[in-house]
Amino acid sequence: MTSLCEAQQQSAYVTGRLAREDNHLLRPGGLELTARAVTLANLGAGATVLDLGCGAGDSVRAMRALAINAIGIDCNDRTSKEARQGFAPAHCIIAQAEDLPFPESFMDGVLAECSLSLMEDHDRVLLECARVLKDGGRLMISDLYARQPEAIHAVRALKNSCISGMILRDELETRLARCGFHVEVWEDHSRALRESAARFILENGSLEGLWTCEAEDAADAIQAAMHDARAGYFLLIALRNRRNPIERG
Repeated sequence: MTSLCEAQQQSAYVTGRLAREDNHLLRPGGLELTARAVTLANLGAGATVLDLGCGAGDSVRAMRALAINAIGIDCNDRTSKEARQGFAPAHCIIAQAEDLPFPESFMDGVLAECSLSLMEDHDRVLLECARVLKDGGRLMISDLYARQPEAIHAVRALKNSCISGMILRDELETRLARCGFHVEVWEDHSRALRESAARFILENGSLEGLWTCEAEDAADAIQAAMHDARAGYFLLIALRNRRNPIERG
C-alpha cells in the first residue's frame, strides 16, 4: 500500500503505540471498536476476515481469539516482523493493499482501521476490497475524517503528516458506491479520538509526535489544520453487493 507518508520515523498514530516499548494500544476506540465493527458486520466464528494495514497484529489476534480466520497484511516490514511473532506465516503477510494476494470472492470481511487514510490510491484499494469480498461480505473502516470539509485544504497541504489523507465522508461514500458497495452503518466516534490524544498528552506532556512523522510539519501547524477541519473519527460498515455495477475510471 503506497503510503502518503514515507518518513522513516513513524508517528505514534501510525504505530498505534504510546511509545516504542509500550504494548498498550493507542488506536482510537482500541479493540472495543474492532469488536463493535465485527459485530455490526455479522462476522463470527469461521468467517474469513482480512485486516488491511495490520501493524503489530492486535486486531488479528483479537479476531482469531473469537475463532475468526483473520489474516493481516502490511507493507511495512518492520511492523510486520512484530506482527508475525506467534502467527503462522499465512496469517500475517507482507503485501500491498492495491494488489491483494487473494482470489476473487475469498473474504467474508475486510477491516481497515486507521489505514485507508494513509494509502495513496483509495479507488484502487477499494476495488481490490470489492474483488476479494464475497457477495454479501462487509467492508469495515474506522479512520480520521473532516467534520468541516471546507477546511480540508490545510490538511491536504501538510507534507509529512499521517493526517494529510484525512477522509471526507461524501467523497468516501461516492467512491464506495462506484466500487459496488452500499453503506449500511456510519457512526461518529470522535470522542475516542479525543481520548487517544489525551492519553498521549499524559504520557508525553504534549501532542508532539502523535501526528508528526518528521520536522517538515510542525506540531502546531498540524493541530491548527485539525482544528479547522474539526477532525473526527468514524466507523463505517459497507455491504458488497455483486449485483451493483463497478464503475471503472
